[in-house]
Amino acid sequence: MRLPGFLRRQTPLGADVAVVGSGLPALAAALELSRRGASVVVLGAGPAEERPLGLGLALLGPGRPYAQVAREIGRSEARLVWAAGCENHLRLRALVGEARRDCGYAPRGSFLLARERAEAALLAESEDMLRDDGFPGEFLDHYMLETRFDLSGFPGAYWAAEDAEIDGPFLLGVLGEWARAAGIGFEPGPVLAVLAEASGARVEIEDGTVRAGAVLVATDGPMGDLVPELRPLLRPAAPARMRAPLLAGASLPAAVRTADGRVAWQGGEGSLLLAATGASEAAPEEVLEDFATRIPVDKASALRWDEPGEVSADGLPIVGRLPGRPLAVACGFGALSPGLAFAAARWMADAVLSGSDPTPDPLRATRPPSGAASV
Repeated sequence: MRLPGFLRRQTPLGADVAVVGSGLPALAAALELSRRGASVVVLGAGPAEERPLGLGLALLGPGRPYAQVAREIGRSEARLVWAAGCENHLRLRALVGEARRDCGYAPRGSFLLARERAEAALLAESEDMLRDDGFPGEFLDHYMLETRFDLSGFPGAYWAAEDAEIDGPFLLGVLGEWARAAGIGFEPGPVLAVLAEASGARVEIEDGTVRAGAVLVATDGPMGDLVPELRPLLRPAAPARMRAPLLAGASLPAAVRTADGRVAWQGGEGSLLLAATGASEAAPEEVLEDFATRIPVDKASALRWDEPGEVSADGLPIVGRLPGRPLAVACGFGALSPGLAFAAARWMADAVLSGSDPTPDPLRATRPPSGAASV
């Protein structure tokens, strides 16, 4: 297959597109490209059982108040970000329907939880703005919150009606099965370098060189220095994770992230999977431990571990084609890749195969670096 403007070099270990990365972003992109007729090889992805647990939260937005994001990037741009989440949800729902298996898909919304009064005020303001812009939800003050759930000391929350949950590891396994059935090649192990030039691209791995018409770097983990010009846009993600049993009789919402972008959880089978979701702080595990003391979980019986990753400096994933070279990226998701990975797969496939990049402007890889560290 001839890619527009790209020269495919015929070699024993080659493809139209080399996808470098792992997790949902890499497999979703590889499948999208393959289904459009491209030959694809995935580099650097280990077996599904070696992947971190991850959070299966498919959020329309980046897990922060709409009013705050609108002030930072403009309301029309914020609307584009939430609309991108809507597209992603439609594509996720189509994949789940195609799988015809229980992927843990639950379109019951999620909660954005305020820890401070100022955050609650932002959430109340966001309710009106979101409704006006076509995104349904409901603000709950602390009385309403405490009536519904065993949560006290939180001044408010916003229920985002169109958010959903999935079983991320299970869906990742399904995508892996489909990819292998479609003839997509896999070369696990470290990727040493990505070299993309106008005439083509090559990826250096331990066992040699993979040549391709284009390279797509897509991952929900750290990207390292594979694309050095993206370094100013990325920050190490807080790695702390915890799985804690719920206390007997406790009632909590199944999907939550805090309005300050620092913590998220997903519930299931009598426990919560909690994740530090912002940029890495001096002691991210302390952030998670402190938050766990405010909710009804058994910290003494909790399991704790770290999962490396990256988030963008402005809290929005980095997606799209880089100018002048056959190279596209999807990274900076942190722990929340299900919220945009499937829409990003379409955008990247369009950018690589047609030469036209439909990525919304506020998410493009070519956007200027942000001085804000908020996530």
